Amino acid sequence: MKSPNKCIACSYKKCQLVLAAICMLAVPVFALRMTDMPENIKTKIKEPRERTIHLKLPLLQPTFHWTFMSQADFLSGKLILRIIRNGRSSEIVIFENGQFTNGWESMPLSPGPGKGEIYFGFTSTRTYLTAPGDRLELELTVTKDLPGIGAIQSGILPAGKYISKGTYSGLIDEYDTTLLAKELAKEGKSSPEEQQTLLNKLRAMHEHKAFLELWTDQWPLKITSDKGWLPDKQAALAKAMLKNLNGQAESPAATLNPAVINENPSRMYLWYWIAIPAVALFPAIFLLRFSKKP
Repeated sequence: MKSPNKCIACSYKKCQLVLAAICMLAVPVFALRMTDMPENIKTKIKEPRERTIHLKLPLLQPTFHWTFMSQADFLSGKLILRIIRNGRSSEIVIFENGQFTNGWESMPLSPGPGKGEIYFGFTSTRTYLTAPGDRLELELTVTKDLPGIGAIQSGILPAGKYISKGTYSGLIDEYDTTLLAKELAKEGKSSPEEQQTLLNKLRAMHEHKAFLELWTDQWPLKITSDKGWLPDKQAALAKAMLKNLNGQAESPAATLNPAVINENPSRMYLWYWIAIPAVALFPAIFLLRFSKKP
């Protein structure tokens, strides 16, 4: 039986894990909910700049994570991204004929999807010209029904052609880690060199990237089960937190006094910061699917 002290220490470690997930993953993951990133973290550069691209398919039902069970079946189709600027369209083929185009890959995760599976997020290792005023179009051709699984659901993306239009959820050129640096220094649990290494990794994860997760249309899955990869207890917790998140994300800022918002612009994004703790749960529970693997 665990002693009270050990339980407290365990809870403290879990809190640290969640806080780490917030710091490292909340921004790009939250954007999948079809919301715009706060203006204060977006680039102020209006001209086209070279950035790598980070996108997730605009599936309707899953929140944050989804895995297709057959990578081969998924890649047998075709995924095209079109960047439209000043009336001209630049077409980028992400994959076709069973393989990725050079410069593209499935979003790297650790641990990754199971053998033969594929995650629904994709990143480019090469850069593309991107600008805040761009219009985007994403087109996916599915050659056969694609079974998949998320944290709390299972389902199928039926064969067919899917198209969605939108724009960037955020273009980030400089990622401000000032506040995190102060917190790390205050904790003093690692050397200044180790702290700087962590901050550099965080900047590398976000800087000079285009996040494409703000779409006008989402593609509906045919849900076949309310059972995902999470065990029942964790799934119940996730569903409760998701319900709470959906309630909190109904724009509390709309009820704020405009004069107060003007005095403190950060309050305009109050809904965003309220939602982050619940959002941070999902990167953590994603790991649980594989935590028992040898």
